[in-house]
Order: sequence, then structure tokens, then C-alpha cells
Amino acid sequence: MSAQTAAYAQPIPEIDLAHPELPGSAAIGALIGASRVVALGEGAHSIVEFTAYGDAFLRTLVRDHGVTAFVMESGFAEGLLVDEWIRGGPGAVQDIAREGITYRFGESESLWRQLEWMREWNAAGGGIRFYGMDLPGSSTSPGPAVRACLARIPARDGDEELQRVADLGGRTEAAIAYASMSDGQRTEFAESLRALIARVREDGDEIALRCAASIDAYLAELDGDDDAGPYPRETFMAETVEWIAAREKRILVYAHNGHVRRTPLDGRPMMGALLSSALGADLRVIGMTYGAGPVVTFTQRSPRPFDCDVSLGQRGTVPGSIEERLDAIGADAVLVDLSRADAALLDGVEGMLASGSLERVDDFPASFDALLHLHRVRPTPGAFERLRAEFDAPGRSEA
Repeated sequence: MSAQTAAYAQPIPEIDLAHPELPGSAAIGALIGASRVVALGEGAHSIVEFTAYGDAFLRTLVRDHGVTAFVMESGFAEGLLVDEWIRGGPGAVQDIAREGITYRFGESESLWRQLEWMREWNAAGGGIRFYGMDLPGSSTSPGPAVRACLARIPARDGDEELQRVADLGGRTEAAIAYASMSDGQRTEFAESLRALIARVREDGDEIALRCAASIDAYLAELDGDDDAGPYPRETFMAETVEWIAAREKRILVYAHNGHVRRTPLDGRPMMGALLSSALGADLRVIGMTYGAGPVVTFTQRSPRPFDCDVSLGQRGTVPGSIEERLDAIGADAVLVDLSRADAALLDGVEGMLASGSLERVDDFPASFDALLHLHRVRPTPGAFERLRAEFDAPGRSEA
């Protein structure tokens, strides 16, 4: 590595994936400064190394830099169970993670280790909390948020039926169930949910209010829109992060790079852009990228939701990508401070890779404070197989 590159790029020693520890705590502290919200993005979901580095960041920030909460791209309502467990609640970590973390992210042994560490930290006298920040039911079913609301407000006749109607099933099952509804059924479905939202607002329980807001955002996503404003999901996630930040000393937010970036994506502000407007210097954004590793592609078979052929391939870097430039540094893992990077690093760079395509980023230092780049990564064991089985199952059942 040249002296010029060393001014902004710090090689990171390989970490033990089973016991993630991040060296260079002082350098991390200097990077995040006095910010109260640290957002860590990942270039793809279900990557072994990203989960491990996220865990390592969390441990370092909790031990040395005053972080009191871990906020994940997962359902807010479901996350209440995880928070209860890491503070000493009953159950096995595998069951808690599968039920309390959405998008099937909870089926990862790396994540189980992270939750176990959080529980052990609290048992030893620490005070770390877990929060989801996303829509319920992997963004396709309001059921978990409805259940959480009903548990916190006075009961009424018809609540059991409301819960039954709201529980649309798992991610693909729920999307198919909603797509199969008639216009009249959809109207009745939405009206029943809006009536619950009104009840929650009348009662005022703060947890129920956030769950109700997730239902409201879920309905707004179903309505769709053609404007250039933020998606309802992005708005809900940003507002939830602000809500959590108001209750915690300092937080680490973990989500996809596309959500945490400060600049708009395809002209629309994402969660990170909304948080940047609200928090200013109180926000730091670090993205994670990789040079070589898995890429999952989806080929739609029919208009039915999630009716896709799912394939797993390998990708490298492409010309014009930030990954190409960072890979050329020659380190297995390197942390790059974009505020100090020279113009040559970014000259001609058009964007970053996401799902095998180049996602445009016009101004990297405006989008991310730093990037952690890994030369090579691996898929989470079993994640692709579970995804393909899930997307293919409805088709088999109808055949």
C-alpha cells in the first residue's frame, strides 16, 4: 500500500468469525466522532463476513463507545421478543431469532452468536437493547404488529377475528393471499386495520403507537405511489430510528447499503437521507462492500408475487464500481475514510454493486463517511437454499 493510500485506508486484520472482535477501537472512535447514530450498511444480505463484522462493530461500540442499542432491518413488532430475550427472557436463541427477526435473517448461526453475546453482556450488568425498525411480517403481513397492538390496548369484541384476518402467513404466502383478495375484500381488510390504528392512537401506549405506525406504512406501501418522495417503508424506518435514538444514549443501525446511504437512490430519498436531514452531524454512515463473492438473481415467472426462479452465482468487480477501486488497494479487508480519500480513488467511479447491478452513487463522500471493503466473502450457509425453497413452494403447491 502506498503512503498516499495509507493516509485514508486502514487494513483490517482478519477476524475470527466465531468470536468477532474488531481491532483498532481508537480508529473507529475517531471515525464516528460524537455522533449518536452510527449506521452500518451491507452490500448484500446473508453474507457470513458482513454479519460477523456487524457483530464485531457492535461489540466494539458497546464496550468502548457507549452504544446502548442495536437496531436491525427487521420488523419492529417482532423485535420486541428479541429484546425481551437478550434481557433474560425464556426460550432458545434459535427459536427467538426465527420468530423475532424477519426476512429469515434469524436463521443464521452468526446472528445467534451475536444475540447470545448481547444476552451475556446484559447478564453481566450491561444494558444493551435490541430493536427492529421495519414493517411487520417481512413487509407482507400486518399480523405481528396487530398482535402487538392488541396486547397493549383494552380488548374489544372482534379482536380475535381481527387477528385471524391480519395473519396472512409467511412472506410469500402473505403476498399471494393479498394478491388473491377482491377489491371489496381489500377495502374491508384496510378498514379493519385503520380502525385498529385509531384505537391505538386513542389509547396512547408508545410501543403500540409505533406498531400501529408500521401497519399504517404497510397499508401505504400497498396503495403504491408514483411520486419522487420517500417510500412509506423508508419513512417508517427513519422515524423509528429517530424514536429509538430519543430513548437511547447511542445506537448502531444495521441495514442494506441502499437504506443507509445519505443520498437519494434513483431520485428517491432513502432512510439514510431522511435521517441525515433530521440528525445532521449526529449521524455517521459506514457501508460494507466486497470484491468477489455470491450474487443472487431473480427471474420472474409470472405476475404472481414471488413467483421467481432463484439462482446463485458468483460475481467479481465491474468497471466503474467502487468495488473495483477498493479491491485494487490489495488488502483482504480495508477501512476507507472517504472524507480523506484523494480524488484519484473516486475519479470515474459511477456507483456500487447491488444484486449484481451497478447502483448509481454520484457523490460517495456525501453518501458514506467510510467504506469497509472485503476482498472475498461467502454466503450464509443454507440461506440461498431456504430462499429458493420459499419462492418455489407456492408454485409446487398449485401444480
